[in-house]
Amino acid sequence: MLPEHGAPSAPPTYFTLRQAVEHGYGAYSTLRSWIASGRLPAVKIGGRIKVRPEDLEALALPASSRTDDERLDEAVARAVAALPPLTVSQRQQLGRIIGGAR
Repeated sequence: MLPEHGAPSAPPTYFTLRQAVEHGYGAYSTLRSWIASGRLPAVKIGGRIKVRPEDLEALALPASSRTDDERLDEAVARAVAALPPLTVSQRQQLGRIIGGAR
């Protein structure tokens, strides 16, 4: 008998952790860590830990579109914000070090 709303839904698809690794979703130890922390939902079926591909996709991070220069500029801005006030002499010395002058 079919449900009132139409055709029966297909059973969910699961990957074993090894299959998830083979599909490039991360290292086995990383996946286990994500499961242990609750970041990645998992079920145990037939004694094997399995995860849904949709849950793995939700954890996928897009590759950064920022350039190396943009990332460096952001790192410098964070470092400068964390520095205590510098004296003129300290700034000059830092400029020589960073600029490569001796």
